[in-house]
Amino acid sequence: MKIRIRADIILDVDNAATAKAIFEFLKQHKSLFRIIRRGQVAEERSYIIIEKCYHDEDPTKPCEVIAEIRAE
Repeated sequence: MKIRIRADIILDVDNAATAKAIFEFLKQHKSLFRIIRRGQVAEERSYIIIEKCYHDEDPTKPCEVIAEIRAE
């Protein structure tokens, strides 16, 4: 059995420092990240991504990844 935590947290630009702090906290615990069904078509890999989101703008544009960490 595994425990899964999923989070999709959208913060205002005013909270950029908070977003980076959350990302850094999770990054420090990367050793806990797991991969299940490694090498199989249905492989699932732990990851965290921090990005700039422009979906509230008009016209919208794609998110811009700032940093990404994936289980190895």
